Amino acid sequence: MLALFVTLGLICAVFFYCQALKSGLGYKRWTLAGMVFGPFVWPMFCMQKRMKINKKFGFGCLIFKA
Repeated sequence: MLALFVTLGLICAVFFYCQALKSGLGYKRWTLAGMVFGPFVWPMFCMQKRMKINKKFGFGCLIFKA
């Protein structure tokens, strides 16, 4: 059971590290959060990413994602 939690924590840490680098967020913070809290960090990560985009471009700007 402990091995499952450790493996899940490491997988989530690598995932959030890659996503944070791609999004321009702090990679150390999100890697540690992913390792400690696992997939429960995903909603907070999405909100932080959205807040950064809104701060940079504003709320009235339309952003197309390919």
